[in-house]
Amino acid sequence: MSERERIPLPDFRTLEVPLEFAARLDAVGVRLDAAVLAEVGGFLGLLLAMNERVNLTAIVEPGAVWERHALDALSLLPDLTELSEGARVADLGSGGGVPAIPLALARRELAFTLVESIHKKAAFLDDAARRFGLERVEVLAERAEDVGRGPKQGTFDAVTARAVAKLSALVPLAAPLLRPLGRMIFIKGQRAGDELSEAAGALRRARVRHLATRATPTGRVVVLEKLPER
Repeated sequence: MSERERIPLPDFRTLEVPLEFAARLDAVGVRLDAAVLAEVGGFLGLLLAMNERVNLTAIVEPGAVWERHALDALSLLPDLTELSEGARVADLGSGGGVPAIPLALARRELAFTLVESIHKKAAFLDDAARRFGLERVEVLAERAEDVGRGPKQGTFDAVTARAVAKLSALVPLAAPLLRPLGRMIFIKGQRAGDELSEAAGALRRARVRHLATRATPTGRVVVLEKLPER
C-alpha cells in the first residue's frame, strides 16, 4: 500500500466497556481479561473516530458498537480454541476490522491475515494493527480470489468472514486458502440454514462439510471443514 492511500489515524477516545459485557461474553463461553477488553474498547473508539473520515461502519452508538461489533466478533473465540500458537487465520473482506482485530487482540499468539480489496480500508487496518501492537497481523490489499490463487493457497488453519457474501459465494473464496481439515468460521444471520441449503452444491464441489451452526446473541455462527483430497 502506498503512503498516498493512507489517511492518518485520528485522535480517539477508548469506548468504556459496558457493565454487562463480561456477562454477555460469558453466555457464549468467552472470558477475557479486563486489559484485553480495554484494548477492544480502544479499537472501537478508533473505528468510530476513523469512520468520520472513511466509511467503515453504519453503527455508531457506543452500546450498539459493543453489541454488534465486539460481541459479534468475540463470539467466534470458542471456535478458535483448538488453534495453537502460530496457527494461521485469514479474514476475508475485513472492512473496518470486525471480526479480525478484536480476535487478534484476544488471541495475540495467532497469525492473522486480513484480506481487504479497498485500499483505504486496508491502509486503516494496517495502521490500526500497528497502533495496538499486533505484530502477527498482516493486511493484504487484494481480492480474496486472487489470494486463493497465490502463494498463500492452502496455508491457513481457519478462515473467518462477516457480511461478505452468501455461503454459496463465500465457500469457493475460502476453500482454496485452507489446508486439509482447516475450518471456515462465518458470522451469519437468522437465515443461515437457508444459506446452507442453497450452498449445498458449492460445499460439495469444494469438498467442504458442515460441522455446526450455533446461535449467538447477534445471529448464527456457521462452521465448515475442508475435507482432505481423496
